[in-house]
Amino acid sequence: MDNLNALFDLTKLPAKFFFLFAVLSGFILFSDAELLKRLHLEKLNDSYGWIVGLVFISTSGLVFVNSIIWIFKSISNKLKFRKIKKEYIEKLRNLDYHEQSVLREFIINQTSSLEVPIDNSTITGLINKKIIFINQQFGNGFIMNGMNASVSLSKFVDKHLKLEDIGLTNNPTEADYEFVENNRPSWVENRLRRKSLY
Repeated sequence: MDNLNALFDLTKLPAKFFFLFAVLSGFILFSDAELLKRLHLEKLNDSYGWIVGLVFISTSGLVFVNSIIWIFKSISNKLKFRKIKKEYIEKLRNLDYHEQSVLREFIINQTSSLEVPIDNSTITGLINKKIIFINQQFGNGFIMNGMNASVSLSKFVDKHLKLEDIGLTNNPTEADYEFVENNRPSWVENRLRRKSLY
């Protein structure tokens, strides 16, 4: 039973060790006799050639299998990332009225983080959608001020969010000014309401 456990433990070794064994055993098997003599390894093939050959075949096979697995995992991860990216962008293009008003506050206040009421349903929804996240202050904890917590936009959202996604334009009109001022979240304090995007 101990020998069987040892075999399973061997398979847990990192692939780089199998690659190293494959290279070393291959070197011993296929190198010129004169070179092996200079390295004092010429007797290895005579005495333990079958072991070296077995090591080469088994480790080369494991390296090959690991390479195939790595390629498939890489392709799978890329496909998953594309799918997640597409879903994320779809969320940003279909924000509701309340979600837009919350995200506009980051632009209005020209900040990367905001203090928001954590019990607000819109805030909770944006956190669940991973559009905003609670800032962690110490390890896995975060600081709350009453029912408020500090939140930030995710890096992906910060990069891909467009003005039109949150009801803004590059060339605002008087109607745009009025729209922004009259459609800020109800929890925004009066002192913050003095700030305007335009």
